Amino acid sequence: SLAIAATAGFVQALGAPPDGWLPGHFFGLVPLVVMVRRERVDWRQAGWLGLAGGMGVGLAGFPWIAELLVRFARVPWAVGYLGLAGFSAWMAIPYALFAIGLRLGPSRGVLSFGWPVALFVALARTWPNLFPYTFILGFAERPALMQLAEIGGVALVESVVVLFVLLVARGLMAEGARAALRDLAIAAVLPPALIAYGTLRLDAVDRAAAGAPQVRIGIVQPNVPVGNVSGPERMARLTGPSARLAGAGAELVVWPEAGAYPYGIHRPFRHDRELGPGRVLVAHRVPTVFGANTRDPGARFGYNTVYLLAGDGRVLARYDKVNLVPLGESIPLIDPDLVTDWIPQIAHHHSGEAPARFVVELERVTSDGRASPRRVALAPLICYEDILPGFVREVAAQPGGVELFVNLTIDAWYGDSAEPWEHLALAQFRSVEHRVPMVRSVSTGVSAVVDHGGRVVARIPLRPVSEDTLSRYPPESLLEDVTLPRNTRAAPTVYA
Repeated sequence: SLAIAATAGFVQALGAPPDGWLPGHFFGLVPLVVMVRRERVDWRQAGWLGLAGGMGVGLAGFPWIAELLVRFARVPWAVGYLGLAGFSAWMAIPYALFAIGLRLGPSRGVLSFGWPVALFVALARTWPNLFPYTFILGFAERPALMQLAEIGGVALVESVVVLFVLLVARGLMAEGARAALRDLAIAAVLPPALIAYGTLRLDAVDRAAAGAPQVRIGIVQPNVPVGNVSGPERMARLTGPSARLAGAGAELVVWPEAGAYPYGIHRPFRHDRELGPGRVLVAHRVPTVFGANTRDPGARFGYNTVYLLAGDGRVLARYDKVNLVPLGESIPLIDPDLVTDWIPQIAHHHSGEAPARFVVELERVTSDGRASPRRVALAPLICYEDILPGFVREVAAQPGGVELFVNLTIDAWYGDSAEPWEHLALAQFRSVEHRVPMVRSVSTGVSAVVDHGGRVVARIPLRPVSEDTLSRYPPESLLEDVTLPRNTRAAPTVYA
């Protein structure tokens, strides 16, 4: 029974990007539910079955956690794999609680479906995880399946899938052929119904977006790995593509988060000319969003910061990252002074106070040679902040609203793994939830443009670049006209 239940997490993980096997998301939970709902299973056994089923989620879906710990916290590989096991066990606890609730809850009638659906979704939303996760992240590769998120977020889409699982499990356990066929037939309707709804909804939002204003955005992917790459080399990989993007008509240029830009910035920072050899606008004169490590005078710890520069070099806006990665960017619970004295390699940053809204004046030259100025409101999201639904709701609800999410990321910490693809997939749900496009500049990929339907319309793939292979992977860029169909405050979605 434990072995059969243990397949649940592994089958679910098969649906994850890149190129996931989508049926894994629909059928992964079925073995666990079948094992738990047998009459001879008590609640304690159900808990162990749920734990076994949930372990595979972490082990198969997050193997890059070990590499994260090795690169970020600089621990030995043995400790990294131990951390992966602990992380997987922590992620498995909600599955154990779900299994116990499934065993103790109603087994007949409408509540036998409503109770497990509500329980699973509630556990998924409230259980504290280092990286917020949904077992249906592979739906991002089939955007029609995601569109209910506009109404009820990821939770509503998950609810449909859990209902499908419960119907299939009951059909497999039914004593009579008629009952089995009834449940399996109802279950068979749900996936095509999701696709049909999503297809119709995408068509509707596309028609509504026709004629909406556009902004031509240039995204730089410098293909700079974590490691000892010189400052001038890093700068050349940022400024060279930026110059080409500006020459091709980019109205806004986006660089990755702090680390791709190699120099620290002392606060207050008011103009690009203050940066000397680290000037951002050395080769182009286009408004630019970029990340940098910043520090107040005399301070021991700094900030992970994003700046918006005007084309003339003026600093228009600043945002300090609010949600820091534990152990990678902040030291939780313990005095950071003590820890950094003991282990100097561990980093610590101060957290920002609130989300930010950047307003930039852009100017596009029309075909008849006239300048067409306009203001665009964008919201910066650093690193994994684009996978935090609650935080992005706060971002979208700011006074004045936003028209575009801009994510700046370094995913090179995770090596040549599935993490950058999973990160992108989770971020795509935010664009569906708010019907706002997102542009992502990621140091080694996956950089992308996501439209208001959650569809990836342009991307630069993950590049497995290292210090030794730097010459094989030159810097890359994207230039895309991004449609801005709505303002999040003026036209919030039902979900928002």
